[in-house]
Amino acid sequence: MNVTYLCPHCRGAINADNNIILSAKTSTNKVGIILLHEEIGNYTSILSSSLTIEKGEVVDLFCPVCHECLNIPNKDSLAKYIRIDDNCNECYIIISRKYGEKITFKVDENKHIETFGEKLSRFIDPEWFL
Repeated sequence: MNVTYLCPHCRGAINADNNIILSAKTSTNKVGIILLHEEIGNYTSILSSSLTIEKGEVVDLFCPVCHECLNIPNKDSLAKYIRIDDNCNECYIIISRKYGEKITFKVDENKHIETFGEKLSRFIDPEWFL
């Protein structure tokens, strides 16, 4: 399946070679690149050599094209970007910004939510993503 991931701000493509490319900044001002596997539910990640993140540490995520922040304001350490599949279906992908936390939501235009990951119980309210 051919999938494209886009920044919700500039709509620039943020994936290449089966990876989603994001820039990151830690609370201690370490900066670098994070590569996330583009398959939803695959939590493999690669960090650039300038970036070290402790498990559970919350990072700020940014578009590598326009540098806009992908964090969802006031939403429990989450970030979002857009996914378009080969049938031109568009949805939001929402991920945890806590390093090592395996949480992903796929939200389509009808607000239908698919969940992936392990620690979903803290998201009881179905309107949390609005």
